[in-house]
Amino acid sequence: MELGLLVGSTLVGMLALALACLAGGEPVAHSIRAASVGGGFIVAALLMDLLDSRRDHLLLPCAALLCCLSTAMLWRLGNAATGEHVEASSQVIWILLGAALMALVYYVIVDVRSLVCLAHSAAFAALALIAATMWLGVGADGSRLWLDLGFVKFQPTELAKVLTVIALAGYIGNLRNGRVAISRQTPAVELRFAVPTLLAVVFCLAIFVLQRDLGLALLFMGLFVAMIYLATGHKGYGVVGLALFIVGVPLAAVLVPAVGEQLNVWLSPWNAADGRGSLVREGMFALAAGGITGSGLGLGMADLIPAARGEFVFAAIAEELGLLGSVAVLLLYAFIAARAYQIAWAATDRFSALLAAGLATMFALQSIIVVAGIVRLIPPTGMMLPFLSYGGTSIVCNFIALGLLMVVARDAMPGRRASGPSA
Repeated sequence: MELGLLVGSTLVGMLALALACLAGGEPVAHSIRAASVGGGFIVAALLMDLLDSRRDHLLLPCAALLCCLSTAMLWRLGNAATGEHVEASSQVIWILLGAALMALVYYVIVDVRSLVCLAHSAAFAALALIAATMWLGVGADGSRLWLDLGFVKFQPTELAKVLTVIALAGYIGNLRNGRVAISRQTPAVELRFAVPTLLAVVFCLAIFVLQRDLGLALLFMGLFVAMIYLATGHKGYGVVGLALFIVGVPLAAVLVPAVGEQLNVWLSPWNAADGRGSLVREGMFALAAGGITGSGLGLGMADLIPAARGEFVFAAIAEELGLLGSVAVLLLYAFIAARAYQIAWAATDRFSALLAAGLATMFALQSIIVVAGIVRLIPPTGMMLPFLSYGGTSIVCNFIALGLLMVVARDAMPGRRASGPSA
């Protein structure tokens, strides 16, 4: 079944790339790049099956279809007149590298519960990456999203998200008596959950103010609230945390002029000076122009959308594949999240369940935040759409997260002998 789905995803990707080549007047033979992407996934699946075939067999085809569509869209956004398609070619390399790292994670982690010992190290590493980005990061409009080391430029927060999920799963999973006691009059507020909730709010607001990255702040806040709720079953901490965060955002906009200016551009893109509102405006135009069925791959004006290769790739898809194509992409993300939550439900220990649920929440929240920024529910965030946006850091880290989900699913299968520490 998995092989058939992977072959089907490859054929869809080859068809999409062939249409993009025809629209640009280029040889259809370039569609072989989608075949190389699909072949990489088939090899990765076979390698994982050599170790243990008892894993989830539906996650990988969904990621493969998104990656094949990403390759076709990036090729379409290249320069057909000069034949320059650097982003598409680089994306193929990053996808193949990510698939290889996913298989490597599957081989190296013999028992996922062994990651409990690395929870504190993961937390420190995530904080160090975020702090380094705040201090040394580079970006546009005051946002610091990238670290430029001269020989390589990468987005540390992509790796920090995966490390944060591991750290939260280890911290919360190791707490005894996970459910909070509730008295008949008022809920008992326990410091072990109340203090981390307040620290999470302060930390996320600091990311928003210092990095001017509302998307990342929302993602970390959502991850913390979701995992606290999953571990305790108590809604109070999540409600209080989100309420404090929601109040803190407009307060930060009032106290910090640069943050307030960024929000004003989102609220009034038509009045924004120096073209700063063009990102929001062109995204709206693309959504409107797509209609139900779209203009056709390569036949629209998606190349006029700023950041069409990164954050706003969904707007380009909406214009050229229409509402039907957009909904299909969203359904793929919904299926990945639902499947990951199923893996969490089947896990046999708390750490594995929280890890899988955290990764599922990460994929779901990131997709929701990016799309919400495009449809103007929130300001544009600069975050990458998983498996679809151009970017080596994003692709590689998402495949590492997918590999962790495969390991959790494998270890939860009947007949698997536990060899790691109990959780």
